[in-house]
Amino acid sequence: MTLYIDPNDPEWGTKIKNLKPTYGFCIFIDIVGSTKLKDEGLSKWIRLVYNTFANINSFLFSKIQPIKSIGDALMYFISELEMNEETPLTLYDALIKTINSNEPYFKKVKIGATYCKEAYEITFIKDNKDIYGKDIDLTARLASIAESQEIIMNSDFVKKVRDKYDKISNKHQFPDVPEIFGPWPQKFKGFNDKVEIFKTIGRDAF
Repeated sequence: MTLYIDPNDPEWGTKIKNLKPTYGFCIFIDIVGSTKLKDEGLSKWIRLVYNTFANINSFLFSKIQPIKSIGDALMYFISELEMNEETPLTLYDALIKTINSNEPYFKKVKIGATYCKEAYEITFIKDNKDIYGKDIDLTARLASIAESQEIIMNSDFVKKVRDKYDKISNKHQFPDVPEIFGPWPQKFKGFNDKVEIFKTIGRDAF
C-alpha cells in the first residue's frame, strides 16, 4: 500500500520511521527519437506514441499497469509479491520481445531495468500510486545511457534472471540470456560507488 506523505497527519513521522523497502523490479522503457518525431505533425506522433505504448503493454504482464509515464517513457514497478506465476526470466523475455519489435507503426525503444532493494511505496500526491528510492533513480540513469534497442541492467537484475535460467531444462526457449554482456563499472551522478551494468542488444540494432 502506498503511503501518502502528509505532514498534517499526526502519525506521519511514525509511519515514515516504520516504512520498509519493497523488493521488486523497476523498468523504464523510453521511446527513441520521439522528440524529433513531433516535428512530423501532431496526428502522426500521437498515433505512433500510442501504438508504441500499447505494444509495450502487450508484452508485459497484462495485470501490471505502468506506474506513470514520464514524457515519452513508461515506468513500471513490479514487486516480488505481484509476480505470481511470472518470473524474472519471463520478465526479461518480455523486454527482449519489446526491443525486437520492428514494425513501421511502432517506434523503437530503449530500456533500463533493475532489481530494487531500495524502493519505497510513497507518494506526495493523494490517492496516487508511486514509488521512490535510490534504485528507482538508478533505473532512470540506466535508461538514459541505453541506445536504441538496448536493455541496460544492474547486476541484481541479471543475477535474478540467470539464477532462474540455470534451473530450467528448456533453455533453448530463452536464447537471449547467454547474450547478456558485462559487467562494466559505470559512474553515475548521485552514486558514490561505480555501478556494475550489463547490456543486451536487440537482434537488428546495428
